[in-house]
Amino acid sequence: MDRDTRCRAGFLVNPIAGMGGAVGLKGTDGQLYVEALRRGAKPVAPARAMRFLDRLQKIGFSGIEIVLAGGVMGCGYAFPTLIDRKYTCLDIPASDVTTREDTLRVVREFINLGVDLVVFVGGDGTARDVLEASGGLVPILGVPSGVKVYSSVFAVSPEAAAEILLDYCRGGGAIEVGEVVDVDEESLHRDVVVLKSYSKAQTISSENLRVSTKEFGSYEDLESVAEHFIAEVYRPEAVFILGPGSTTRAIASKLGVEKTLLGFDAVLNGNLVGKDLSAREIEKIVKDFKDVYVVLSVIGGQGYLLGRGNQQLTPEILKLLGRNRIVVVSPRSKLAKLKYLLIDSGDPDLDRDLSGYYRVIVEYGETYVIKAIPASDPAALKYSLY
Repeated sequence: MDRDTRCRAGFLVNPIAGMGGAVGLKGTDGQLYVEALRRGAKPVAPARAMRFLDRLQKIGFSGIEIVLAGGVMGCGYAFPTLIDRKYTCLDIPASDVTTREDTLRVVREFINLGVDLVVFVGGDGTARDVLEASGGLVPILGVPSGVKVYSSVFAVSPEAAAEILLDYCRGGGAIEVGEVVDVDEESLHRDVVVLKSYSKAQTISSENLRVSTKEFGSYEDLESVAEHFIAEVYRPEAVFILGPGSTTRAIASKLGVEKTLLGFDAVLNGNLVGKDLSAREIEKIVKDFKDVYVVLSVIGGQGYLLGRGNQQLTPEILKLLGRNRIVVVSPRSKLAKLKYLLIDSGDPDLDRDLSGYYRVIVEYGETYVIKAIPASDPAALKYSLY
């Protein structure tokens, strides 16, 4: 590094990460990518990469040098985003059709060039590849884009990742140990979540800007939550679109319908009228029926209300719904560990519109009011604004 460079960061993008979310898939690993394309999936990682780089540019810290993968894995997003910032482009990958091997090659080249850390856009599968190729020699930090983001090496949002990088390169922040986990793909096909811990990893953090590992466990008060929902909220003539999770599955069970654990299912007049819905199918229901509500639970340990595991709710659908037609349910024990909920819809302006206080059904006869804040606003995360 030259005198003006105090920190060198490698940056790469998995351009297909997260494509499966809106079309109802649980990832894009292996043949799921082909299926995502068949269903009309659109890339989401490039927009996440641009948000990260744009935030870096706005920060204006000249001491960071960015070494980017080539083309769609990095440098394709650098200009004009990094026009005032020092950056270098690699000639990997060789084409726009990228593979896991390209990720491994890029990260190994980063290590050869002496980067201080690796920042990547992707999900848990990408985190595993980055850690493998880096050999644990430098910290890694994820910009969340995948359908599955359960590992604790990820920033809360692209903007938060940029702030963490800045803090680290200024000598602040902290090197911590994160966990790289992933869901067993075979179990997903059976609508069962089996979470595996693959390894520990060096990562970096700044106050409230990095996620915890997603919690999995059983909650004793699911039945009580479901009973309150049916007694106080449910109306047979309205359409209720039940989001992913064991809490909403308990509601479905009380209604006498079978619920997919990780998908969206629609109920009308006590009958299942849509199963494992894609974004396109949800949007059609919202447009066709005037009385429609979405029922969401909260991701344990991380606090996401929107943006993790429920990407079928696109910004377009959320704008049609508005926050008043979002019903939140969660066991009290899950909320007890959270200071606030997170909203990461993919549209920072919409995140702000959907922020504020939500009433959460926590058991029969009881609700809990908690603040939801935009994941795209680092100041709100640090100081619990809104």
